[in-house]
Amino acid sequence: MQIITDVLRAHLLPGLSNVEAVPHLTFRGWLAKKSFKMTEPLESKAFKLDVYSHSELLLPYAYDINRMAASSIESMNGITPENGLPKSTGWLIIRSYYSAYFAMHALLRLFGISCSQLDSHESRAVTDVARMYSLQNGNTASSGYYRCQYDFTSSTIIFKQLNNTHQDVWKTFYELLDTLATKVSSSDFRKKDRDITVDFLFKLREGLSCRNTVNSGNWLSQIRNEVNYTHSMGAWYPYVNSSDEHNKMFRLTSNWKQTPTADIINDNVGKCDQLLFVSTCVTVVSLCHSMISDLHNINSNIFLKHGAIRLVNQI
Repeated sequence: MQIITDVLRAHLLPGLSNVEAVPHLTFRGWLAKKSFKMTEPLESKAFKLDVYSHSELLLPYAYDINRMAASSIESMNGITPENGLPKSTGWLIIRSYYSAYFAMHALLRLFGISCSQLDSHESRAVTDVARMYSLQNGNTASSGYYRCQYDFTSSTIIFKQLNNTHQDVWKTFYELLDTLATKVSSSDFRKKDRDITVDFLFKLREGLSCRNTVNSGNWLSQIRNEVNYTHSMGAWYPYVNSSDEHNKMFRLTSNWKQTPTADIINDNVGKCDQLLFVSTCVTVVSLCHSMISDLHNINSNIFLKHGAIRLVNQI
């Protein structure tokens, strides 16, 4: 329901709705420009950057939000049964997963968190700036995959290297949902609206954790791996251990355009894992679609109009 979008809007990265030009500056490109300073000693796999320009930093965030949201929508749209193989759900599961994975990346950035790869060029730029401020501390910034959390109020980005790309990003998203629930609980919105939003956030966490059994919230990634590499869940011919819920699984994928609600997961949490998996993926995509549509409603000339929103309108 629109209430959830309205409540969560208050916690988006400030200024995104004002970005109108199509962004071309990537996050790695921003780092390479050295548009930051440092005030704390460098550690190889964890460091803090002080941002010079908020408006410039919005550009790589907007760039990634646009491309990730568009990839999510394209992946989810058009998932249909195979002719003559109605029980074949392998590609349904894999496409649903990647749609949710891309949507999750877009959502993280909407709330100020970029999970990004830093190669030698970017890590060298960080080390160079640390040296310039006499803060290298005998270390060099390591290349690798990082969680980059931007704090608008202090104009800083905290970088922390991750270990496993998919699992760690889902854990980051899982933790963000809990953080948002805490913020919403103490916000000034009506209690009824706060409760609806918090219930949605926790229901989404329940899906991501397979009924609260996977502590890090990376259950979707686990299922993707099992279906992809060990052909589990009866997803591939001859469909051994299939749930026989293939028709409902395909129908669920069409719900990504609906306003976000806890109902989709709630209706399937007590059913088979296949239905819970798809309903959780669809809910993540639904939230992403709702948030970018809301930004477009605020400013019809926003950068999204040339990418993700244009794609939605074509479907």
